[in-house]
Amino acid sequence: MTATLKDVAALAGVHPSTVSRVLRKQENLKILESTRKKIFSAVEELNYQPDFTARALRMKKSFTIGLIVPDIGNPFFSRIARTIEQLGFEKDYTVIVCNTDEDQEKENRYVSHLLSRGVDGLIMVPAQGSDKTVRTVKEKGLPLVLIDRVFENIETNAVISNNAEAAFNAIKYLAELGHKKVAFLRGKSNIYTMAKRYKGYHKAVKKFGLVESDSLVVGDGFSFEDGYNSTKELLNCAEPPTALLLTGNLITVGAISAILEKGLSIPEDISVIAFADSIFSPYLVKPLTTISHPLYEIGLKAFNLLLENIESDKVLSTSQIIVNTQFDIRKTTGKVETVLEITQ
Repeated sequence: MTATLKDVAALAGVHPSTVSRVLRKQENLKILESTRKKIFSAVEELNYQPDFTARALRMKKSFTIGLIVPDIGNPFFSRIARTIEQLGFEKDYTVIVCNTDEDQEKENRYVSHLLSRGVDGLIMVPAQGSDKTVRTVKEKGLPLVLIDRVFENIETNAVISNNAEAAFNAIKYLAELGHKKVAFLRGKSNIYTMAKRYKGYHKAVKKFGLVESDSLVVGDGFSFEDGYNSTKELLNCAEPPTALLLTGNLITVGAISAILEKGLSIPEDISVIAFADSIFSPYLVKPLTTISHPLYEIGLKAFNLLLENIESDKVLSTSQIIVNTQFDIRKTTGKVETVLEITQ
């Protein structure tokens, strides 16, 4: 026979409501530690399993959260997802993670499935062009937080990075080292994050009098091949750039592979700064100069913002939180000593 909450309470010698509050981990519950141990001992002895369905019906909540990301294999998204999952676990929320591969149709299906399952809230890194989907979620009144990307024509809760400022500061640093020709490998140009980074890059190029050319802004994807092919194209120019600003982990690996294949040295021949969040960046043979994100902080702020909206009795005003990136200067950037000459 399946044990009930009352069975646990009887064995522990407490009221059923006390058992319920202890199992829900209410932080303001004043109870002796010895009593708490008795309750958990009774739970274990009786093999008691809480009836979450009954709890959900009683509280009109499913205690589930949807998390939609473009690529769970990307360290940026996987580490944020790991943070949100752990925070959800601590608060007794199950986090359902969905991977869209930047596919709008796939994202729409996941949103539809999550809504039909009655999730209490949704955290999204939206595919570009998914403003209609975001509007649908908002219209249903479901608590929603966007990460990394927003739509400037839709007012939503969001946690984003200072991408434009970060790119500007990176180019400023390269200009101070004497670089005049800096290329930008932008990733997918239509994504909000990349557009902001390009804005910062372009602003710095103009402000510091660097070479301004459309041919120095290349790439339209986030794969190894995108980084490799774009860099190879740049290095085969008659007057190649002396520095690169890269926008992703795989792009960075591809770009460095192309540079080394060309027989060039970093940073003696060409300097490299990357928007990269790999924990291995400081430990490479040539430690990488990076612009990185506080991924735990992003996940924490997104989860707390969503939870605040889920647990509020009223509709809260939207909040957009900006977190600062970190610029770590290591061994892949250096001063321009001579004019770089590369024969095709």
